[in-house]
Amino acid sequence: MKKKSWFIIVLLTLQTLSLFAQRSIGGDYDALAKPNIVKINISSLVYKNISLQYERIVGNTISVACGVRFMPSGSLAYTKTIDNLANSNANSDTVQLSDWKANSLTITPEFRFYPKHAGKGFYLAPYFRYRRIGLDLPVNYIDGNNIQQNVAANGRLSSYIGGLMIGSQFNLGSMVTLDWYIIGLQYGTTTIKLDVNSSKAMTATEQQDVRSNLQEIKDLSSSFKNINYVVNANGGNISGKYNAVGFRGFGLNLGFKF
Repeated sequence: MKKKSWFIIVLLTLQTLSLFAQRSIGGDYDALAKPNIVKINISSLVYKNISLQYERIVGNTISVACGVRFMPSGSLAYTKTIDNLANSNANSDTVQLSDWKANSLTITPEFRFYPKHAGKGFYLAPYFRYRRIGLDLPVNYIDGNNIQQNVAANGRLSSYIGGLMIGSQFNLGSMVTLDWYIIGLQYGTTTIKLDVNSSKAMTATEQQDVRSNLQEIKDLSSSFKNINYVVNANGGNISGKYNAVGFRGFGLNLGFKF
Protein backbone atom coordinates (compact mmCIF):
# COMPACT_ATOMS: atom_id res chain seq x y z
CA MET A 1 0.00 0.00 0.00
CA LYS A 2 2.82 2.38 0.82
CA LYS A 3 4.47 1.73 -2.55
CA LYS A 4 1.19 2.47 -4.34
CA SER A 5 0.69 5.73 -2.42
CA TRP A 6 4.27 6.78 -3.16
CA PHE A 7 3.78 6.11 -6.88
CA ILE A 8 0.56 8.20 -6.95
CA ILE A 9 2.37 11.09 -5.24
CA VAL A 10 5.14 10.96 -7.86
CA LEU A 11 2.63 11.00 -10.73
CA LEU A 12 0.75 13.96 -9.23
CA THR A 13 4.02 15.81 -8.73
CA LEU A 14 5.06 15.22 -12.33
CA GLN A 15 1.67 16.40 -13.57
CA THR A 16 1.96 19.59 -11.51
CA LEU A 17 5.46 20.22 -12.81
CA SER A 18 4.24 19.69 -16.38
CA LEU A 19 1.48 22.29 -15.95
CA PHE A 20 3.98 24.69 -14.39
CA ALA A 21 6.35 24.16 -17.29
CA GLN A 22 3.64 24.81 -19.88
CA ARG A 23 2.68 28.07 -18.22
CA SER A 24 6.31 29.15 -17.81
CA ILE A 25 7.41 28.35 -21.36
CA GLY A 26 4.25 29.10 -23.27
CA GLY A 27 4.05 28.64 -27.02
CA ASP A 28 7.42 30.20 -27.89
CA TYR A 29 9.54 27.15 -27.13
CA ASP A 30 12.66 26.91 -29.32
CA ALA A 31 14.30 23.48 -29.13
CA LEU A 32 17.64 24.78 -30.41
CA ALA A 33 17.87 27.91 -28.25
CA LYS A 34 19.60 25.97 -25.44
CA PRO A 35 20.62 22.68 -27.08
CA ASN A 36 22.79 21.29 -24.24
CA ILE A 37 21.41 19.56 -21.15
CA VAL A 38 23.56 18.15 -18.33
CA LYS A 39 21.69 15.91 -15.87
CA ILE A 40 22.16 13.98 -12.66
CA ASN A 41 19.99 10.98 -11.81
CA ILE A 42 18.66 11.83 -8.34
CA SER A 43 16.90 8.47 -7.89
CA SER A 44 20.11 6.45 -8.40
CA LEU A 45 21.78 8.19 -5.45
CA VAL A 46 19.64 5.99 -3.17
CA TYR A 47 21.58 2.97 -4.47
CA LYS A 48 25.00 4.66 -4.08
CA ASN A 49 25.24 5.20 -7.85
CA ILE A 50 26.49 8.42 -9.42
CA SER A 51 24.71 8.73 -12.76
CA LEU A 52 25.26 11.64 -15.17
CA GLN A 53 23.94 12.26 -18.67
CA TYR A 54 24.68 14.80 -21.39
CA GLU A 55 21.97 15.40 -24.01
CA ARG A 56 22.54 17.41 -27.17
CA ILE A 57 19.58 18.60 -29.24
CA VAL A 58 20.49 18.29 -32.92
CA GLY A 59 17.12 18.94 -34.58
CA ASN A 60 13.58 20.06 -33.87
CA THR A 61 12.55 16.54 -32.81
CA ILE A 62 15.85 14.66 -32.43
CA SER A 63 18.62 14.61 -29.84
CA VAL A 64 21.55 12.40 -28.92
CA ALA A 65 22.66 11.60 -25.39
CA CYS A 66 25.29 9.69 -23.47
CA GLY A 67 25.04 8.61 -19.86
CA VAL A 68 27.74 7.44 -17.47
CA ARG A 69 26.95 5.66 -14.21
CA PHE A 70 29.54 4.77 -11.62
CA MET A 71 29.19 2.83 -8.39
CA PRO A 72 32.28 2.75 -6.14
CA SER A 73 33.13 -0.53 -4.45
CA GLY A 74 30.80 -1.18 -1.54
CA SER A 75 28.10 -3.39 -0.08
CA LEU A 76 24.97 -4.07 -2.11
CA ALA A 77 21.73 -2.39 -1.10
CA TYR A 78 19.65 -4.01 1.66
CA THR A 79 22.21 -6.75 2.41
CA LYS A 80 22.53 -5.69 6.07
CA THR A 81 18.78 -5.98 6.48
CA ILE A 82 18.83 -9.46 4.93
CA ASP A 83 21.71 -10.46 7.23
CA ASN A 84 19.80 -9.31 10.31
CA LEU A 85 16.72 -11.28 9.30
CA ALA A 86 18.71 -14.42 8.46
CA ASN A 87 20.85 -14.33 11.57
CA SER A 88 17.86 -13.85 13.86
CA ASN A 89 17.35 -17.59 13.44
CA ALA A 90 19.96 -19.42 15.51
CA ASN A 91 19.79 -22.42 13.18
CA SER A 92 20.29 -20.46 9.98
CA ASP A 93 23.39 -20.17 7.85
CA THR A 94 25.42 -17.15 8.94
CA VAL A 95 26.85 -16.08 5.58
CA GLN A 96 27.24 -12.30 5.74
CA LEU A 97 25.92 -10.85 2.49
CA SER A 98 26.94 -7.38 3.67
CA ASP A 99 30.58 -8.50 3.30
CA TRP A 100 30.03 -8.93 -0.44
CA LYS A 101 31.36 -5.98 -2.44
CA ALA A 102 30.60 -4.80 -5.94
CA ASN A 103 31.54 -1.90 -8.18
CA SER A 104 30.25 -0.95 -11.59
CA LEU A 105 30.70 1.30 -14.59
CA THR A 106 27.96 1.78 -17.18
CA ILE A 107 28.09 3.80 -20.41
CA THR A 108 24.85 4.35 -22.33
CA PRO A 109 24.73 6.26 -25.65
CA GLU A 110 21.25 6.78 -27.09
CA PHE A 111 19.15 8.56 -29.72
CA ARG A 112 15.97 10.32 -28.73
CA PHE A 113 12.91 10.95 -30.87
CA TYR A 114 10.42 13.54 -29.58
CA PRO A 115 7.06 13.66 -31.45
CA LYS A 116 6.67 17.42 -30.93
CA HIS A 117 9.76 19.27 -29.67
CA ALA A 118 13.24 17.92 -28.90
CA GLY A 119 14.04 18.19 -25.20
CA LYS A 120 10.40 18.52 -24.18
CA GLY A 121 7.63 16.00 -23.63
CA PHE A 122 7.30 12.31 -24.45
CA TYR A 123 10.18 10.54 -26.24
CA LEU A 124 11.37 7.16 -27.56
CA ALA A 125 15.03 6.32 -27.03
CA PRO A 126 16.79 3.36 -28.68
CA TYR A 127 20.07 2.82 -26.84
CA PHE A 128 23.21 0.73 -26.50
CA ARG A 129 24.69 -0.04 -23.08
CA TYR A 130 28.05 -1.30 -21.92
CA ARG A 131 28.16 -2.39 -18.27
CA ARG A 132 31.05 -3.75 -16.23
CA ILE A 133 30.55 -5.10 -12.71
CA GLY A 134 33.40 -6.10 -10.42
CA LEU A 135 32.63 -8.66 -7.70
CA ASP A 136 34.31 -9.57 -4.41
CA LEU A 137 32.31 -12.31 -2.66
CA PRO A 138 33.89 -13.69 0.53
CA VAL A 139 32.20 -16.48 2.47
CA ASN A 140 33.36 -17.45 5.97
CA TYR A 141 32.09 -20.63 7.62
CA ILE A 142 32.83 -23.18 10.34
CA ASP A 143 33.66 -26.63 8.99
CA GLY A 144 32.82 -30.03 10.53
CA ASN A 145 35.95 -29.83 12.72
CA ASN A 146 34.83 -26.49 14.20
CA ILE A 147 37.57 -24.64 12.30
CA GLN A 148 36.83 -21.37 10.56
CA GLN A 149 37.32 -21.52 6.79
CA ASN A 150 36.78 -19.04 3.99
CA VAL A 151 36.05 -19.05 0.30
CA ALA A 152 36.95 -15.99 -1.80
CA ALA A 153 35.28 -15.43 -5.16
CA ASN A 154 36.50 -12.55 -7.31
CA GLY A 155 35.65 -11.66 -10.86
CA ARG A 156 33.89 -9.50 -13.38
CA LEU A 157 30.71 -9.35 -15.45
CA SER A 158 30.82 -7.47 -18.76
CA SER A 159 27.55 -6.81 -20.62
CA TYR A 160 26.70 -5.52 -24.10
CA ILE A 161 23.05 -4.53 -24.27
CA GLY A 162 20.62 -2.98 -26.73
CA GLY A 163 17.20 -1.67 -25.84
CA LEU A 164 14.36 0.83 -26.23
CA MET A 165 13.18 3.19 -23.52
CA ILE A 166 10.17 5.49 -23.23
CA GLY A 167 10.25 8.60 -21.09
CA SER A 168 9.11 12.17 -20.71
CA GLN A 169 11.05 15.36 -20.11
CA PHE A 170 9.62 18.47 -18.47
CA ASN A 171 11.07 21.96 -18.87
CA LEU A 172 10.84 23.77 -15.53
CA GLY A 173 11.38 27.27 -16.82
CA SER A 174 14.06 28.14 -19.37
CA MET A 175 17.10 26.49 -17.73
CA VAL A 176 15.96 23.51 -15.63
CA THR A 177 14.57 20.16 -16.78
CA LEU A 178 13.19 17.04 -15.14
CA ASP A 179 13.71 13.88 -17.20
CA TRP A 180 11.57 10.87 -16.23
CA TYR A 181 12.77 7.42 -17.33
CA ILE A 182 9.47 5.53 -17.44
CA ILE A 183 10.51 2.05 -18.57
CA GLY A 184 12.81 0.34 -21.04
CA LEU A 185 13.06 -3.19 -22.45
CA GLN A 186 16.51 -4.55 -23.29
CA TYR A 187 18.35 -7.67 -24.42
CA GLY A 188 22.04 -8.38 -24.17
CA THR A 189 24.97 -10.69 -23.70
CA THR A 190 26.97 -10.93 -20.48
CA THR A 191 30.44 -12.42 -20.18
CA ILE A 192 31.37 -13.81 -16.77
CA LYS A 193 34.81 -14.57 -15.31
CA LEU A 194 34.89 -15.67 -11.67
CA ASP A 195 37.82 -17.19 -9.79
CA VAL A 196 37.16 -19.09 -6.54
CA ASN A 197 39.79 -19.91 -3.93
CA SER A 198 39.22 -21.99 -0.78
CA SER A 199 41.34 -21.91 2.38
CA LYS A 200 40.57 -25.61 2.83
CA ALA A 201 41.51 -28.27 0.29
CA MET A 202 38.31 -30.00 -0.83
CA THR A 203 38.03 -33.76 -0.93
CA ALA A 204 36.98 -35.56 -4.10
CA THR A 205 33.46 -35.95 -2.68
CA GLU A 206 33.19 -32.23 -1.87
CA GLN A 207 34.40 -31.33 -5.35
CA GLN A 208 31.75 -33.55 -6.90
CA ASP A 209 29.05 -31.94 -4.73
CA VAL A 210 30.11 -28.51 -5.99
CA ARG A 211 30.06 -29.72 -9.61
CA SER A 212 26.57 -31.12 -9.13
CA ASN A 213 25.30 -27.84 -7.69
CA LEU A 214 26.82 -25.82 -10.53
CA GLN A 215 25.38 -28.19 -13.12
CA GLU A 216 21.90 -27.81 -11.59
CA ILE A 217 22.20 -24.04 -11.94
CA LYS A 218 23.42 -24.40 -15.53
CA ASP A 219 20.50 -26.68 -16.37
CA LEU A 220 17.93 -24.17 -15.12
CA SER A 221 17.94 -22.27 -18.41
CA SER A 222 19.24 -22.70 -21.95
CA SER A 223 20.66 -19.18 -21.58
CA PHE A 224 23.42 -20.70 -19.41
CA LYS A 225 24.49 -23.33 -21.93
CA ASN A 226 27.73 -21.45 -22.68
CA ILE A 227 28.73 -21.20 -19.01
CA ASN A 228 31.64 -23.50 -18.12
CA TYR A 229 33.17 -24.36 -14.77
CA VAL A 230 36.30 -26.00 -13.41
CA VAL A 231 36.39 -27.41 -9.87
CA ASN A 232 39.56 -28.54 -8.12
CA ALA A 233 40.83 -29.02 -4.57
CA ASN A 234 41.68 -25.32 -4.18
CA GLY A 235 38.47 -23.92 -5.66
CA GLY A 236 38.11 -23.40 -9.38
CA ASN A 237 36.60 -20.91 -11.80
CA ILE A 238 33.44 -20.10 -13.71
CA SER A 239 33.55 -18.50 -17.16
CA GLY A 240 31.49 -18.07 -20.30
CA LYS A 241 28.58 -15.95 -21.44
CA TYR A 242 24.80 -15.89 -21.27
CA ASN A 243 21.96 -13.92 -22.86
CA ALA A 244 19.13 -12.28 -20.97
CA VAL A 245 16.14 -9.96 -21.32
CA GLY A 246 16.00 -7.10 -18.84
CA PHE A 247 14.37 -3.82 -17.94
CA ARG A 248 15.71 -0.32 -17.54
CA GLY A 249 13.96 0.89 -14.42
CA PHE A 250 12.31 4.02 -13.15
CA GLY A 251 14.56 7.09 -12.86
CA LEU A 252 14.37 10.86 -12.33
CA ASN A 253 17.05 13.17 -13.72
CA LEU A 254 17.44 16.81 -12.79
CA GLY A 255 18.98 18.79 -15.66
CA PHE A 256 20.51 22.18 -16.46
CA LYS A 257 20.11 23.67 -19.97
CA PHE A 258 22.58 25.97 -21.69
